[in-house]
Amino acid sequence: MKELRLHIMKSHDCHIFMQKLIPIAFREMLPESMWSTLTEVSLLFQIICSMTLDVVKVQELEDKVATILCNLEKIFPPSFFDSIEHLIVHLPYEAHVGGPVQYRWMYPFERFLRGLIMKVKNKAHVEASIVEAYLVEEISIFTFQYFAPQVLCKRNMPSRNDDLAMNDARIQQSIFNFPGRGSGASKKRWLSGSERHIIEMYILTNCEVITPYYERVVDDSRWTEVVFQEDETIPTPQVLTDDHNYALHDPNGIQLVIDLNQQGAGTSRAANGESDNEPDEDSFDEDYETELDNYD
Repeated sequence: MKELRLHIMKSHDCHIFMQKLIPIAFREMLPESMWSTLTEVSLLFQIICSMTLDVVKVQELEDKVATILCNLEKIFPPSFFDSIEHLIVHLPYEAHVGGPVQYRWMYPFERFLRGLIMKVKNKAHVEASIVEAYLVEEISIFTFQYFAPQVLCKRNMPSRNDDLAMNDARIQQSIFNFPGRGSGASKKRWLSGSERHIIEMYILTNCEVITPYYERVVDDSRWTEVVFQEDETIPTPQVLTDDHNYALHDPNGIQLVIDLNQQGAGTSRAANGESDNEPDEDSFDEDYETELDNYD
């Protein structure tokens, strides 16, 4: 970085840098005209490389890509441009015709070729070494099919980032079915009011069984007045939890709230994790008593 150069970047590293980091890295370093042009190039690659393509946006890019390339020619010298830079003009059309790029670009094939290179043990006979290693791999995969289901092998081994599904019969709501584990040692701490507010808001806005009640609360004029008075765009968890009787008109609502309270640990402030600004445990006693009075 002392020489203001990036070294040892692979093709995918350059792709991520162009797609995600250019708008951030040069925001305060370049004039607005240069930065906006580079940002347009970055957004172009973000759109055509997304998992799902928006046909309208891709068609707009087909009309704008020539202008973007002309703006680049105003910034960089002519020696910078060759046939590779001008290929950008054809990328939106290829995305429109060929579909998502994940099935067409070279990264999967490069990873496959790297796997073949790793199989080479005898550099005097490269092809024969790859063939022998590939035959051994195919035979082992064929043999795995005769193993008992409980035997872990390459065929049924979970991926590195898979924490396995949670088979707890007590868990009924989909929002509590996401497995996970900590990245290191954890310690118990107390959640701050804002952290608990975020957790409650996440549960109330992402749980499928809550959605009908949430929509009824949003559409109700009583809650709309409260929202406008508090200058909020959506009802807060306090508004939704203060009057659960609104949702309890449904016979299933009582059991629903009981399940959410039991599975979500209610309003508990205890949590496992780390925080830079760890709150004082004594300060929550007063806050908790105040909240209890508000709920009453």
